[in-house]
Amino acid sequence: DASVDMEMEPFPSDGDMLEFLLQIGEIQEKDGLYATWYHAANNKSEMNKALNSDVMILEADVNVKGYNTANETNIPIMAHPPDIYSDNTLEVWLEAVLKSKKGIKLDFKSINAVEPSLDLLRVKNQTGINRPVWINADILPGPNVPVFWPVINASETIDQIFPYVTLAPGWPKEVLDEGYKPELVVDMVQLFQGAWQDVSLQLHAETLYRTVTGCRSLLHAQSRFSMTLEHRAEDRGLNTWTASLKAIRAQNRHPYMVSFESLESSLQRIPLLLVL
Repeated sequence: DASVDMEMEPFPSDGDMLEFLLQIGEIQEKDGLYATWYHAANNKSEMNKALNSDVMILEADVNVKGYNTANETNIPIMAHPPDIYSDNTLEVWLEAVLKSKKGIKLDFKSINAVEPSLDLLRVKNQTGINRPVWINADILPGPNVPVFWPVINASETIDQIFPYVTLAPGWPKEVLDEGYKPELVVDMVQLFQGAWQDVSLQLHAETLYRTVTGCRSLLHAQSRFSMTLEHRAEDRGLNTWTASLKAIRAQNRHPYMVSFESLESSLQRIPLLLVL
């Protein structure tokens, strides 16, 4: 039952996701291949499905109620654009998820949602979140991002309000027409080079499949950096890509694995892997 309160051992909210899953017995070795995700656990129905499943990590989208309307509030809700209303608030979502053993990943869909959401996390942590929290937004200020793209830079706000998280930035799809170009990757690495938190860069499998060379520099980034790959149902060539990733992993002396997210089915496990 999703409402059952689980006793959790103390665990830092900025701690390693795989270490957490290992500690609570969800995985038997520190390998993200075995970690499973539930994507878009937003409304109460999806949230409860996720909580009652054996998926280990819940990902959900956060915006503010009435975003970009005359009725906009500062209340964080669980909704993916174009939705700006929901039957679920972040406060209710956190209350439910913190009674479980699930890891947390929050995807911010507007800069307006960042501050009130971090305030909630800060308050919740006073009594113990006791699991890793990943914070995601498609954010990339830098010289190689088109000037028309509205930049979201949440890092400063995170540091000021609730810094005890893993940063999980991604690139807006609008700047990825040519894939993960080396200069885009350099922008991202430089942006987070000074961050003290762990950073897990969010990539799309199909885009990376087309432009894998652009991400080579990530293999030489600091040990705090990892990568999470998202697979979509329409992605092509995934069997070949899986074999390629396995080969890369076999050659890498220090593999740090973070699991793939599947959008094809919220509960489907996709046996893929990625190396850093």
